Amino acid sequence: MCGIAGWYEARPAQNAAQPEPLLRMLAQMARRGPDDEGHCEIRLRAGGQLWLGARRLAILDLSADGHQPMHDPLTGNVLVYNGEIYNFRELRRELESHGCAFRSRCDTEVLLLGYRLWGQPVVERLRGMFAFALWDEAQQQLLLVRDRHGIKPLYYAETPAGLLFGSELRTLLSSGLVARDLDATGLDSLLRFGAVQEPATLIRSARLLPAGHWLLWTPGSASRLERYWSLPAGAHSASHGNGHRARHIEELRNAVADAVRMRLVSDVPVGVFLSGGRDSSVVAALAAEAGPVKTFNVTFAEQEFAEGAQARSVARHIGADHHELTLSERDLLSALPSALAAMDQPTVDGVNTWFVSRATKQAGVTVALSGLGGDELFAGYRSFRLVPRMERLERVTPRWARALAASVADSRFLPRGAASAHKLSAWLRGEDGFRHPFYVSRLLLTPAEVARLLQPDWLLAADFSIYAPEMAERQRLLAAHDAVNQVSCLELGVYLRNTLLRDTDCMSMAHSLEVRVPLIDHLVTEHALGMPGAWKLNGGRPKPLLLACLPRPLPEDVLRQPKRGFELPWSRWLRGEMRAEMDAAFAEPGAALASVLDWQRASALWRGFLDGRVHWSRPWLFYVLKQWCARNIT
Repeated sequence: MCGIAGWYEARPAQNAAQPEPLLRMLAQMARRGPDDEGHCEIRLRAGGQLWLGARRLAILDLSADGHQPMHDPLTGNVLVYNGEIYNFRELRRELESHGCAFRSRCDTEVLLLGYRLWGQPVVERLRGMFAFALWDEAQQQLLLVRDRHGIKPLYYAETPAGLLFGSELRTLLSSGLVARDLDATGLDSLLRFGAVQEPATLIRSARLLPAGHWLLWTPGSASRLERYWSLPAGAHSASHGNGHRARHIEELRNAVADAVRMRLVSDVPVGVFLSGGRDSSVVAALAAEAGPVKTFNVTFAEQEFAEGAQARSVARHIGADHHELTLSERDLLSALPSALAAMDQPTVDGVNTWFVSRATKQAGVTVALSGLGGDELFAGYRSFRLVPRMERLERVTPRWARALAASVADSRFLPRGAASAHKLSAWLRGEDGFRHPFYVSRLLLTPAEVARLLQPDWLLAADFSIYAPEMAERQRLLAAHDAVNQVSCLELGVYLRNTLLRDTDCMSMAHSLEVRVPLIDHLVTEHALGMPGAWKLNGGRPKPLLLACLPRPLPEDVLRQPKRGFELPWSRWLRGEMRAEMDAAFAEPGAALASVLDWQRASALWRGFLDGRVHWSRPWLFYVLKQWCARNIT
């Protein structure tokens, strides 16, 4: 696991001894790769120079043989790579059968030599998480690639100074070559969903390479963005009869077990995040089948939020060496500045992952497995039952009836300022601007609320056309799936990708911890989406298909527990010792946001929270945004 960066300059300074912008980018990513650092210069035939650099967190082959940038002596190709290829051993054997000779035991060299033999299609052979940049010397072309689900990020910017790319948005900013200007489109999506939606970022000139895409860049030519993978379409209904169900479940069970087993391969200690919920419990139980496992849980002094008992029960059941960290309000306050500083982009989520990552790393573990993706693939959210009902209601409800219901939602009969009432009204009036009711279920602030918060010129500056390719792809997928699997596709592409995975990457790498997510292995995804959505909801227990992957049943006390997300007790803490800090933050917007937002309306959300009318996530987002801008916007 690493941090990577690169910089192309068409007119390099004469006799420049060191690439100062690249060195600053590498220094910014020190925690992503504390074990090694390297960079190299490539002189292009057409003129100019390309600098590639990497910081290394050594996971496989801890020797110097894994140093990056890595050069292919036969082709002259150069690679900087962030990620893990879990099937690298199988690929290595195939490459060796074709005469390739290896100098290291790491997956980086497998990727480099795989490109030598197979070219760009090597990406389609990879089973893992990755973001990499590969300079093709023969074609004089740079290839930027991001994994199928977007587990690993890769940002880029094309500026007057040249092309830049890096593993974090802050990596680009640290170069000194990217203007620290807020982006209206990214800000609009942040306010709507609590996280910036790719490919937008909060910086005007920077973009996030979309998941499942590569970008081809040649000096002097326009870059070319191409999709190489998409979520699979639904399988033919003829394969879904009762006689086929057992076969499908067995194939899924094998794919999940294989995905967990592959992610245990490491030359450093491995652990598992264990909340006590079904997703992490399945991952931990399958990991324990391969041998002794360490599990990690964060619980809280506030008993209504504590999940420690569930996690302990699962750990005893699978024979794990269990580690538990109990957080208090004071713990949060003392560590909050560090947690906020770790955010690459502001988000309403993520601080919880910072704490569990810190505890895991302090216990001497460098790799942790997580149950992320289980809710999205196996129907763990309320949205899987709610959204299909909303779709059916849309089809049968006349427009006049919807308008009348929207008036009721806006009236005094519902709690004033209630987020649910605003969402209901937006959906009934068709104000959300999307073609599917799922998006309403994920809104933090409705489009109308965002329009009132943004200053007029900022509202007009948003360019929603950058989302057009992804929205078209989602519409194609929705037409190919049943109602439940439609929600899976949307949850995977919206919430998981833009909130959970991005937060997990930056918050874990702040502690030099690699997090692996076996439940969204792309082969697991293809199996899960190839099964009827009804199978995910049928049965006496939630997530019956996922539970069918267990080697033996979970304890009854775990199975009886209602679903509860891994959420810090913010509602209590914000009214407690954090109250003074929040009051001060909402007193004024700060220089970066003064001309951007109507801060009085933002402050009204804080007062509404104190009055019990507004969910904590709304004022918290503005607090986080203000803190991020103070660090990153000039």
